[in-house]
Amino acid sequence: MAQVTAADKMAELTELGERFWSGEAEIARNFLTGATKPEDHILWLKHQCYRELRGPGLLVRPRSRTAWFIDNVAKGLPFAETREGRAELDQQIRQIHEEFTHFRLYADILEDISGEPVRMQELTDLELPSDKRIEEMRTRLFGEDERLAQLAYGFAEGGGAGIFYAAAALETADPLLRRIRDAGRLIYDDEVGHGEHNATSVEVADLSDEEYAQLKAMLIEICQERLRMRAEMHGSVISEERIQEITDGKIEPLVPLA
Repeated sequence: MAQVTAADKMAELTELGERFWSGEAEIARNFLTGATKPEDHILWLKHQCYRELRGPGLLVRPRSRTAWFIDNVAKGLPFAETREGRAELDQQIRQIHEEFTHFRLYADILEDISGEPVRMQELTDLELPSDKRIEEMRTRLFGEDERLAQLAYGFAEGGGAGIFYAAAALETADPLLRRIRDAGRLIYDDEVGHGEHNATSVEVADLSDEEYAQLKAMLIEICQERLRMRAEMHGSVISEERIQEITDGKIEPLVPLA
């Protein structure tokens, strides 16, 4: 029997991830091509605004990059004392800035549709059932193995830009959808770069076969819950049958945008 190499494992994780990224794009595409009124977009825009702020910890979230950065500043920037630490600080600061920029793009569209300011309390009050499940799962997985959970969440972060891909690929003359398309394209370009960085940071060569199997199981659980979350934020439900089909690869892969 041929030995399974680290490259084989990385290829398997990448292929697995791409199935779920296609699944997230499918959910967003079905919504965007079916929405008929500006008001139809308020729910998902609010939820995405919330996610763009909560993800990096600009709205309070344990173990976030913003919390990590603030803690590092409070301790006198120890990470700035080494070449590797400075590179990590630079990466984290840039990602925080990018995610606030993504929030701003969607918040501007949301404000124009609703005619109201984008209030933080209203965003945090919009918690979905899947948001609670995601946080509970995150706490549990970090408790099981913090190192593997960090790798799994780093790999899955952003869902491979699936929903932004769906927006960026829109062909439309509608002014609102064109704004959503242009915002999606900018965010897609940012997130694809993050995905490449996150994927290369998963050092499967350092994992035992048992650890690799645990990492893969974590990734599947995280990405399946992300599909449920994406459906909920777009006002729909994805069947468990479709989730399993996506997990098994019964979905067309995304064709990279030019």
